[in-house]
Amino acid sequence: MRNYFVNHRICKKCKLCIEVCPVNLIKQGENGLIKFIDKRRNICLECGQCMAICKSNAINIEKYNYTENFRKIPKTFISHNEFIDFISSRRSVRNFKDKKIENEKINDILDILKYAPYGAMPEKVGITVVNNRDKIQHILPLAEEFLNNIVKWMENPLMRKIIKMKIGVETYNTIKNHIYPMAKLNNYNLKYGDRITRGAPALIIFHAEKQAEEHTHNSLIYATYTMLAIHSMGLGGSMNGIIPAAINKDSRIKKVFNIPQKHEAIISIMFGYPKYKYNKTILRELKETNWVN
Repeated sequence: MRNYFVNHRICKKCKLCIEVCPVNLIKQGENGLIKFIDKRRNICLECGQCMAICKSNAINIEKYNYTENFRKIPKTFISHNEFIDFISSRRSVRNFKDKKIENEKINDILDILKYAPYGAMPEKVGITVVNNRDKIQHILPLAEEFLNNIVKWMENPLMRKIIKMKIGVETYNTIKNHIYPMAKLNNYNLKYGDRITRGAPALIIFHAEKQAEEHTHNSLIYATYTMLAIHSMGLGGSMNGIIPAAINKDSRIKKVFNIPQKHEAIISIMFGYPKYKYNKTILRELKETNWVN
């Protein structure tokens, strides 16, 4: 049984932990003491909400401790306008300086993920950092081969049907409407330069075992946080779905990047020092919003 307990000597009985627990794991007993419900411990999300809300640090769950896993929330926040300024100044960067990124900066970027929300079991998402342009260049011919094969597969009716059944309609339509037309026009042919990773000096790849809970959603959440962290460090980047697709199709690429063979790659980010500075942001038109009041 999981080791969860309430330190009744310092508990103020405010019952806020009961209010915020998403799985109704905590209750106030007949004696007025706050306690965990034993038969519900196995459904705990280990979200830490109960510990985070407790002002007296009386709640304890075995995965966390107040010294290492919690920090005070700052009393001041950026304003909405400051947030808009930060978000709007971020651009997807695909032109990079020939400059290696310091490992310390990358560690600072990844530290941001400690604050990211998740669906379930975040520890099952693997993160691979490739801070080596030579390694990236080594796999480019393999990625090019994969993209050339996509053209052949999509032009074969039987293969098209198999691909659609195997990867689902959403991914199939992405390939059919976006990747295939560009690959057919030799957009990814290396003789025209690197249009796959755009000369990026580094990659971050999110991956997990195929059966791992919520790993797709978690990976996309982490990638979004990482993109914002990259921007905050004066770097630039862009999400890249081609590299994960090539990784999943070619075990040779997995070997070069030292990704476990049983893992599937979900999303990657290519990043580095921006070669150019943008002067304007882009306001994109969204689908019509429907309000239900």
